[in-house]
Amino acid sequence: MTHSILNKALSEYASHLPEPAIDLFVPKYVPVGKFNVRYLRHKKANAPTLVLLNGLPQSIRMWESAWETLSAHFDLLAFDIPGFGLSKAEESDMSPRKLSRVVIEVLDHFGIDKAHLVGPDVGVPITLATAIDFPHRLHSINIFDGPGTYPPKLSPILNAVIKSGFVRWLAKGINKKPVMKTNFLTAVKEGYQQYRPSKRAIEEYYKITHNEQAHRCAIAFFGTYKEDLTWIDQRLSELQVPALITWGKNDPFVFASNAAQLATRIPKNKVVIFDNASHFSSEDAGQDYLDTITQWCLNGLGYREESSQQTELKTVA
Repeated sequence: MTHSILNKALSEYASHLPEPAIDLFVPKYVPVGKFNVRYLRHKKANAPTLVLLNGLPQSIRMWESAWETLSAHFDLLAFDIPGFGLSKAEESDMSPRKLSRVVIEVLDHFGIDKAHLVGPDVGVPITLATAIDFPHRLHSINIFDGPGTYPPKLSPILNAVIKSGFVRWLAKGINKKPVMKTNFLTAVKEGYQQYRPSKRAIEEYYKITHNEQAHRCAIAFFGTYKEDLTWIDQRLSELQVPALITWGKNDPFVFASNAAQLATRIPKNKVVIFDNASHFSSEDAGQDYLDTITQWCLNGLGYREESSQQTELKTVA
């Protein structure tokens, strides 16, 4: 991994904080169905279970800065969604509805009867599909920085990838190298306003974004959005699982207006917008995000049942 773009990212975009001597996020794998799933587990007795998915083009390492704080309050499981991160998959596996069933298989494998499920970015439609089809397995969901309605409000390039089979064909073929580079820069620089990933994270995201099979899986996943997001959109008003909707106000890829759109459709919800955060808002908002998710899960979920409009909008500066 001596590519010049990686070296530049390590020198210019990496955190200056010393990295822990023990790396908790050294890959651990477990067979679940047809997949070999990369995961991290922290058991805590008599605590609510929090299950953390990953975004694109990241992995569960996106939770490394939050892990110590969350482990003080929760029984934790983080795993890379097959096809994203370091859990491998085939293109035919890639759709929100198919992967929602994998979420349940993972919960079953670890003996988790019910959990709070956190889905960032590509995890948003997967989390919503899980909540729609398997509401009895979830206490609540937290979704952020990803699409949950159709058509979603996205940057022009993401709109093109979602809507055009020709653009996806180019992205998997003759244009794959520049797309891989763009994805990598998004993961380590452009998706943040203030957070800086660790060197370990940057090296891992380089490995992920420049893996051809992972790249093809991501493009295939986007190709299912028209069908699966439409299916999700049509069922949001029936959703009974409480939803915490958090977002970075300055997200340049999946616009914060998606949060408001989701809030009009989901009956039991709370919206929190982080003023000084970009696309990867859980990291960018730092302690504000950690306080928000912890209070949501531990203090009665925070939505207002007595109101006909269930949305509570809060902006965190």
